[in-house]
Amino acid sequence: MRKEKLQLDKENKSGMESVREINNSSKATKKLYKKPFFWLLTLLALIALGLAIFAGVYMVAQSKNKLEVTNGWKSVVDENKVIQALADKVTDQESFDLYRAELNKLKNTLDSNYSKSQKLSFRASDVKMYQLFLKDYSVYIVDNIQYAEKINDFTQDAADSLKDKGILVKNSATDFKNNNKYIKDEMPNSAFEVQNVLLEANKLILSDSLASKARQLAEQTATAKDLADSKASENTAGSFLNAYLAGNAPLIRQFMTAAFQKEYDFEQLTYEARATTYPASFRILTNQRIEAGKYKDQANVLFKYRNGSSQYTVGYEMNIIFEPESSKWLVNSISERNSF
Repeated sequence: MRKEKLQLDKENKSGMESVREINNSSKATKKLYKKPFFWLLTLLALIALGLAIFAGVYMVAQSKNKLEVTNGWKSVVDENKVIQALADKVTDQESFDLYRAELNKLKNTLDSNYSKSQKLSFRASDVKMYQLFLKDYSVYIVDNIQYAEKINDFTQDAADSLKDKGILVKNSATDFKNNNKYIKDEMPNSAFEVQNVLLEANKLILSDSLASKARQLAEQTATAKDLADSKASENTAGSFLNAYLAGNAPLIRQFMTAAFQKEYDFEQLTYEARATTYPASFRILTNQRIEAGKYKDQANVLFKYRNGSSQYTVGYEMNIIFEPESSKWLVNSISERNSF
């Protein structure tokens, strides 16, 4: 009996010690978050996670950048191959015009590629060198285009000046390609020798027969442009007057220059202003060219009394100009006259 009691006490004591150990362990666990090394490990883990995420984003961005640069460079190379093929066929004004049009396409390609490169993230040295090349090459091509527009005046001095610029751009292209081995497409040498084509075209186009053909073509083009301008300006006058008859302020604004909108009395379009009389119809009588980009139109507008008792005619003279910013013909002013 005594022996059993001692055994039971021993077991109870052992159980109590186990409970104390569990309690102590629980307390230690609960207080872990209060220890500095816990927060240090947590901070290091977060930093490591952030760096891993950034590295992933950076690698994806660099891959995207290389793809954009590769495709952009290839588009410039391909455009130059087309230009080179056309350069070999320049024998007259018509073939030169095709060549010149392709130069403009190349300029648009360069501008588009530069715009796309500006939107790239985490731009490394390859993108920056690519952008520098695009800017320098664009300036070179623009200079050539300007001379091409006046090919009859192209001189050897101008060709020498462009040659120096071409050499600088070629060096820029070579440095870019040599420093970025993933670029495989080769830029043709003719890409930096546009001035040679212009010089040869100048000699051809200055010949008597080609010069005569160029003058004839210019006259035909000018005549066609005059007819188109005349029709466009008269259409603007008609659209303006239709909106005026309708009393539609938002619509009439579309056919007015910004300056004229500030001067115009839009209250005259309201129903209150037309309570007694209203414009019922109009007729454009003349459409006269004053100078390039400027026309004067004369029109009669028929007004009627709302009670139907009578009617009268008022003459209007409108100045219509071509606005390069919007590429539209717009009414710039209008003045009232006696009926024409």
